[in-house]
Amino acid sequence: MPTTASTPYRISVLLVTYNHENYIRQALDSLFGQVINGPIELIVADDGSSDNTVAIIKEYENKDDRFHFNYLDNKTNRGITKNYQRAFSACSADYVAVLEGDDYWINPFKLQRQTEFLDLHWECDLCSVNYLVFEQSRFHFYPRTAIGGGYRLISARDLIADNLVGNFSTCMYRKSALLALPKGLFEICSYDWIVNICVARSSLIGFIEEAMSVYRLHSKGVWTQTAPTEKLKTQLALIPAYDKLTDQVYHSEFELLSNRLQHTVSMSNLTHIAVTARKPTACLLTWLVDCLPPIFLVVMRALVPPKLKHFIIKTIQPGSL
Repeated sequence: MPTTASTPYRISVLLVTYNHENYIRQALDSLFGQVINGPIELIVADDGSSDNTVAIIKEYENKDDRFHFNYLDNKTNRGITKNYQRAFSACSADYVAVLEGDDYWINPFKLQRQTEFLDLHWECDLCSVNYLVFEQSRFHFYPRTAIGGGYRLISARDLIADNLVGNFSTCMYRKSALLALPKGLFEICSYDWIVNICVARSSLIGFIEEAMSVYRLHSKGVWTQTAPTEKLKTQLALIPAYDKLTDQVYHSEFELLSNRLQHTVSMSNLTHIAVTARKPTACLLTWLVDCLPPIFLVVMRALVPPKLKHFIIKTIQPGSL
């Protein structure tokens, strides 16, 4: 798709940052290393960073003539939803790729492959790519899904059942699809999942199976720090709003997901209750063992049935068996 007189850029890259000074160089290096012809519009949507994120970004100005920097106001912190709303509006190119400041790309042909895909697949308004999850605390990488050489077509219903797209840094959109997003989307707490469900209401999502991006899990990430059960509860709380936002077209899919999440939360709560209840019992037994005379313990070891002995040991020292 050629550029037009009203749209001098074929691609807008939306760089979304917030206190990413430890990671932003790797993100920018992966962007500047893309093998694709310019000009490229680079929208910097920093959400009021208090560290050196923006200063580091400015070091990259004039390093590559393909990139034309456009900084959005960062004097206040808007929150992720409102930051994305104004950032999407600021992009002027036909295609919009997103790179969050703590992620990075690992294939120099990512942007080229995605633009070629959207050029050929008019049934898709979004092209995503497979990615690696990087658990920084464990220095552990693993693919989101099996790496392949082809692509899949994903529907909104598929995305509700399993958010395969996973994060914004894998995405390239048609700008026309972003303009068509419902206004109510930005009045509630919205992340990549519901944005992409809304995009897929009138199109399909192309998912390239080759891993081309890295999603970093680190200690400063708000979502990373959230306990697994709390993540599920957050998702559960948002489902009614998302169901309403999509005019209940996917009500049965959201209801099925909600039931599944509720079951998982209930099982997690039961496990927590069982562990919590066992702690006072273990403390009492430990105290009794410490108080009993040694000769009494010798007799008890000889007389206590094996199954009861197994239970006592497991209660006092749960990790010993």
